[in-house]
Amino acid sequence: MSQTYTHSPKPFGGPISFTLKGSTLTVDSGRKVHEVQLGAVDTVRMTFEPGRLAQKSYRTKVIMKDGKSFTFNSLDWKSLVEAQEMTKEYRAFVKALCEAIIRSNPQARFVAGKPMGLWLPTSGLAIASLLAMAYLVWQAFQMGANGVGLLGILLAIVGYWQIEPMIRLNKPRPFRSEALPEELLPKAS
Repeated sequence: MSQTYTHSPKPFGGPISFTLKGSTLTVDSGRKVHEVQLGAVDTVRMTFEPGRLAQKSYRTKVIMKDGKSFTFNSLDWKSLVEAQEMTKEYRAFVKALCEAIIRSNPQARFVAGKPMGLWLPTSGLAIASLLAMAYLVWQAFQMGANGVGLLGILLAIVGYWQIEPMIRLNKPRPFRSEALPEELLPKAS
């Protein structure tokens, strides 16, 4: 039995279709068709991607032993401003794909979040930026620029609202193929 997941990963460009059948995944971009042998998978990485226009996107990247990779995400872009969340379809396909990979290659690694070398500096920069914003707000109130201070507080709240899930959800950690990280999947309705 085969399972298919199709989505348009970008606001421009055509759809990409992934068809899982046994230990083979067929990736069809409309221009090229690739056959991926799941026994050659080295790593599966699931991440949270902050989206545009209040859209949250979850992404799965499959890295092969030869270094090649492919990705797919939970959004299906309809136009430059409209994207549909593929909640049920994405959840079902990621689960089926991880199960097929572990059957084909029990040594495959499953990791959640960004690589440590990317997550750590990003987290440090985010914390430093919020601390700098807090200092500037404090300075504004010290100088009697209450309007600027209040605007700074508003910007800091918006910044925290955008940055916090990206840091928290993308903390690097392993997971088991049979226990996908729920926080890195769109919420089931």
